[in-house]
Amino acid sequence: MPGQKNAGKKSRALVEFVDIYPTLCEAAGLPLPGHLEGASMMPLTENPERPWKTAVFSQYPRGKIMGYTMRTDRWRYTEWQERKTGEATARELYDHQADPGENVNLAGRPEHKATVEELSAKLKAGWRAARPRV
Repeated sequence: MPGQKNAGKKSRALVEFVDIYPTLCEAAGLPLPGHLEGASMMPLTENPERPWKTAVFSQYPRGKIMGYTMRTDRWRYTEWQERKTGEATARELYDHQADPGENVNLAGRPEHKATVEELSAKLKAGWRAARPRV
């Protein structure tokens, strides 16, 4: 971007595809529509190290099951839910610090029970609860 203060700097902030549109609007000086789920990343261009989203979200359909996934700075947590009932039929938990290739699903291990419960609650709270405080 012309005049960018921190050109070439990297950020470890969690961002999503839904953040691209509001970022482009703000960069171009256009008003942001109120219905957007994303957040403009422009504050990260000013300070790439600033606190940002606590999680990002996605979902993946598999027939009668829907997978809801959340990525935090450390974890990726997924719940596979029955579409009609919302009942979780399977869970996945990966530790990106120890296993960035997501080779070992930790969700069923007793030592990660509290992490699964915490991330499940955060997943249910949704994207609004994880938005950056701008």
